[in-house]
Amino acid sequence: MAHMKRFLPLFLLLFLLPACNGNNGVKLTYALGPTLSSCKGDVVVFKFKDERPVSRLGKDDRGRPIESLSDVADWVSWGLFDELEAAGCTAKYRTSTMPTDDTPVITGEILSVGLDQTGTTTYAGRVTVRVVINRDGKTVHSEKFTSEVEDVVLPGYGNQSDLMAEVLRTLMGEIVPSVCKNL
Repeated sequence: MAHMKRFLPLFLLLFLLPACNGNNGVKLTYALGPTLSSCKGDVVVFKFKDERPVSRLGKDDRGRPIESLSDVADWVSWGLFDELEAAGCTAKYRTSTMPTDDTPVITGEILSVGLDQTGTTTYAGRVTVRVVINRDGKTVHSEKFTSEVEDVVLPGYGNQSDLMAEVLRTLMGEIVPSVCKNL
């Protein structure tokens, strides 16, 4: 029992230190939104290119950088993949090889992703992407999309990951109907 008292301060330090270290890392997650479009046929989602000039997401109210703990290109690309499957497409995901047949390929560029603290308990998240649809090696459609959401971030109400998931859901609500229409 006496040896446990010696280690108690160490255990407390190990458990409390992560809560106080000012870590501003955000895990990017996604959950499907309502499916409002229908899609038929095969499609390939090719991992988007991350073309952001700055890799951090933004800053908090103290000026500390907010960083992503996730691969932003995977986050957007897999979100699109999931939405197209939910809409009825037979989707495949690729990161390195393009299909050689006439299957439509959807890819694009992530132009910006931001998350900034705008008030004591509010944050604004935004994402801008360019989506490109290719068929037989030729671009058949290219369009730029932007989504921005500002909301309260409080324990028990929502966190930064929830806010960014809502930004991506809103963005997909614009992208998916356009992609389905142009396949």
